[in-house]
Amino acid sequence: MALRLAFAPNDPRVTVLNDKPVNARGRYVLYWSQMVRRPSDNAALAFAIERANALRIPCLVYEAVRPDYPHASDRFHTFLLEGARDMAAGLRARGLQHAFFLPRTPEEARGVVRKLVAHAALVVSDDHPSFVCPAHNAAASAFAECTYVVVDDATGIPMSLSGKAEFAARTLRPKILKARDSWLLPLEEPEARVQGTFDLPFEALDLEGASQARIAELVASCAIDHAVPPVPEFPGGARAAEERLVDFVEHRLGRYLDRNEPSSPSTSQLSPYLHFGHLSPRQIALEARKARDARAVSEDACEGFLEQLLVRRGLAYNYARHVREHTGWEPVPAWAKDSLAAHEADPRAWLATREDLEAARTPDELWNAAQLELRTRGVVHNYARMLWGKIPITWTKTGREAFDHLVYLNDKYALDGRDPDGYASIAWCFGVHDRPWPERAIFGTVRCMTTKSARSKLDFEGYLKDARKWRAQVPTA
Repeated sequence: MALRLAFAPNDPRVTVLNDKPVNARGRYVLYWSQMVRRPSDNAALAFAIERANALRIPCLVYEAVRPDYPHASDRFHTFLLEGARDMAAGLRARGLQHAFFLPRTPEEARGVVRKLVAHAALVVSDDHPSFVCPAHNAAASAFAECTYVVVDDATGIPMSLSGKAEFAARTLRPKILKARDSWLLPLEEPEARVQGTFDLPFEALDLEGASQARIAELVASCAIDHAVPPVPEFPGGARAAEERLVDFVEHRLGRYLDRNEPSSPSTSQLSPYLHFGHLSPRQIALEARKARDARAVSEDACEGFLEQLLVRRGLAYNYARHVREHTGWEPVPAWAKDSLAAHEADPRAWLATREDLEAARTPDELWNAAQLELRTRGVVHNYARMLWGKIPITWTKTGREAFDHLVYLNDKYALDGRDPDGYASIAWCFGVHDRPWPERAIFGTVRCMTTKSARSKLDFEGYLKDARKWRAQVPTA
């Protein structure tokens, strides 16, 4: 029998957030699915089922999509509800109840978690270092009258194996390489032994089998930003995620080393599914290795991809875990801040407003193309994304102004926004996880990138042609 990843005593994935005992009168083990929204290959859910079986009570899975998370919009609500549709079907197949809550207003959402926790023997949730999850877990573990546990299933390799903020990928890489064979195993999936019926403090919404028209109707009923539309090209949910993974492994992984070339479709396009927890990095890595072992892809292509998936993405999560203000300007290193400040008086050819950037009204057609892709597709090609993060430094009076604009645009439009990977990628453009470079105008000693240089090395013509289609989809007002 193949080895499987099971929980061990003092498992580094498991953290207890309070000092309360298990509630002996609790009716269920509550799994609050916040960031890992998939019905299987979910370590927190596996832990919750395991503990419920040991306590001989049912496991209740609670998932909600509130209207008041940052930048809540039709784009993200649609993706989340499509995921909840798959969650409902997958949990039913496993004999688990999916208690899904869709409050239409913030007022409707208040107090529900507290009521659910009050009847739990034990609460399990996701260990995630960013977005709303840390605050949710801190608040709920404080008012819970039972043990509150979080389980790390964010990066494939437990985040706690690195106990400090890493300086760069080169300091994290040896730790990942040493640990990955022990952790990249199929997850042990316990079967729920006790079924139950539950008196819920809200009207649960059953989305299993819901049509797209029904999902659109539900999204329209919520008090969110209806001006940011869904991206039909990227449907949400575990099934769509697995289909995209299969397509990537079969058709593009072998060309992954060409991922910086816009004319070569070799990127995975899996980041939205990773962000919303519809797909695990563990499953992605296992499928890539399986293709390598079958000699369907080369060792170099597989390792190049695992470097991005495990090391670079792991570095971003390490940054979020150990740097409290990781979404903002404060953690940018002093050498970079000082150098950018020293060049604030350097002449700028043009000054941008946030409205100019959001509408892709800049003098640089390649930057505009990247922003148009972000607005219409919710993603940006890998190399174009680096340029997208660098060029606004030359269009703003201060580095901080450029930084704040980029975080706003990324969080508002990116399907993989509001994520450690996005925050670390933007911060890298300003010197985080990097080093000083030879001094240049405006950039100072922060690494300089220009579209002129990029276009001399890479073929962007097809990308710019696509941008004309994207432009037509953006409102002119």
